[in-house]
Amino acid sequence: MSVAAMGRKNPTQPTKTCHCQRAQLSARIETDPTCIHTTAQPKPANPTPNPLTSLPTVLLLVHTHPLYPVPPQPLSPERGAAQRVPNPLMDAASRTWPPPNPSPAPFSSRLRVSSDSHRRRRRRHSKKSKPEPPPPAPPKSAPVGSGSDFADLPQELLHRALSASSTADVSAASRACRAWRDALQPLREAAALHAHGRRLKHGPAVPAPCGVEGRDVARRSALGMFQRAARLGSAAAMVDAGLLCWEEGQREEAMGYYQRAAELGHPVGMCNLGVSYLEADPPEAEEAVRWFYPAASAGNVRAQYNLGLCLQNGKGIKRNQREAAKWYLRAAEGGNVRAMYNVSLCYCLGEGFTQDHVRAKKWLQLAADCGHKKALYECGLKLCAAGDKIRSFMYLELATRRGEAAASHMRDVMLESLSPMNTQLALSEADKWRPKALYTRR
Repeated sequence: MSVAAMGRKNPTQPTKTCHCQRAQLSARIETDPTCIHTTAQPKPANPTPNPLTSLPTVLLLVHTHPLYPVPPQPLSPERGAAQRVPNPLMDAASRTWPPPNPSPAPFSSRLRVSSDSHRRRRRRHSKKSKPEPPPPAPPKSAPVGSGSDFADLPQELLHRALSASSTADVSAASRACRAWRDALQPLREAAALHAHGRRLKHGPAVPAPCGVEGRDVARRSALGMFQRAARLGSAAAMVDAGLLCWEEGQREEAMGYYQRAAELGHPVGMCNLGVSYLEADPPEAEEAVRWFYPAASAGNVRAQYNLGLCLQNGKGIKRNQREAAKWYLRAAEGGNVRAMYNVSLCYCLGEGFTQDHVRAKKWLQLAADCGHKKALYECGLKLCAAGDKIRSFMYLELATRRGEAAASHMRDVMLESLSPMNTQLALSEADKWRPKALYTRR
């Protein structure tokens, strides 16, 4: 039963519409936005028959909407100018909910059109204003000498930075720019002189009536080349010049060359300077350790081995067996044969490292294969204890040839227990033996 029929006693009887009800409906049509018409229109004189303009059909379309808030009321099509009385049911003060917006029925084919304000609101929120890009900053001119250009570097700084570099590094830096090529011209000349001096020192002797005199002439010529290259700023030439002066007995002059090369950062120059302080009279162990540390940190294996010796014996520094074993291991990994033997002793005795006989045997065998005389002697003893007399005799023979005094007595003892054929086989193997060549870091 509809809400409109609830007020009638008999819903089946037609309802009579009074003038008061027509006035109330006329007032609601003017004020309610949910109706089809927003204002009342005057009736034309001769209306044309149209089914949509008949009021019962229009009210039926309006009141049957599912969101219509007020129950439908019948109204005659005649609209008079009667006094309009406000409807208490539709009074704004008595409403408890806002009037719903007109919307199409569910599953309707009509498109839902939003209001103009909603459309403007969506347009305002959808179009985001893009921030204007900031104006480009004016380019700043780099000050001269700030390092922005290779050519701005001072020539003295560039010359000093590359004086301890190799020939390949100097050549590569000379191709960077014209300013570098001009600044490194003295170092390239020094590299050529140094290479020629090394060929004179290590190459065939200069032809002379006597071979010894020819060798002396070659060494003096090489020293002259090294000195010229050292005056041009080559640190490697300073090291070789100091070495020749040391061999000639000119130790003060040699230490001067080593000092200049060490100040330029050459690792071999720092190591040789430390050795010179150790062999001075009296020895200056603290000064030697001061130069061994930077050379060892730079990767020079001889400096690492000498630093390990100083730490083990407490020369110029507090005794520290653990640090000594660490530097021995680094030097052994770099190819130093003496360091390999010392590492095997550290693992065998448990000094500085945890005792490990497997690693001790590995490092001892590697030192013997590289030609260390004490390692050859100890390997010969181990092979003799294991029953391999032929290889034991070969290792003892190799150690004797390299100057190990204790190996000669054991070799004679082994010779009495071997047959002539086995002795000849061991000697032939010793003649064909060659030490293992390892790359040693300088």
